[in-house]
Amino acid sequence: MAKCPACSHDVATPFVLNMDAWRWLACPHCGARLERKNPRYVLPAIAFFLVAVSAGRLFGHRYIALSYALLALAVAAALAALLAPTGLQLRKAPPEPQTRLKLEN
Repeated sequence: MAKCPACSHDVATPFVLNMDAWRWLACPHCGARLERKNPRYVLPAIAFFLVAVSAGRLFGHRYIALSYALLALAVAAALAALLAPTGLQLRKAPPEPQTRLKLEN
């Protein structure tokens, strides 16, 4: 369950891979259209992966095992955060078209 940013009521979130349900997600209390917040850990995780692998290769076999263990722990933490979304934000309204097609006289 996540909180609606507009009315602070609990909203049941769908499964992470169910994109159709996320597209139509709305608060049942106030009707606000909602979407999931973007994760902020993706870029630091990529940098951590590269540093851990290169440090493991540079310092020897023990550090290789330690770096792979840390990588497995980081991947498990990222999957846990991905499967339990807690942050919701209001979905922006689609932009108005700049030109309109007028078919009638």
